[in-house]
Amino acid sequence: MNVPEYLELFSGQGAGQVRVRLRQHDGKIASLAFSPKEIISLIAPESDIFHQYLRFDDYLFEVLKYEIEPKTQTLTIVATPKQESNSA
Repeated sequence: MNVPEYLELFSGQGAGQVRVRLRQHDGKIASLAFSPKEIISLIAPESDIFHQYLRFDDYLFEVLKYEIEPKTQTLTIVATPKQESNSA
């Protein structure tokens, strides 16, 4: 399974903002600008389902949920660390 890197999913330009909340992890991930049409990047092209795993600085995380707030043009990704041996 191809697991994308967070920073490669979005252009860093646009009216929206992507935020990341990590659970069970002390690290922080910088917010990123994005265009709302880039939300399609959350879908794995080979399986036509939402990405269930993402990499943040090459660390594997399981995505728990995606939250979309149309009023503020904000996408929040909630993720938790995933053990490499039991993962994608």
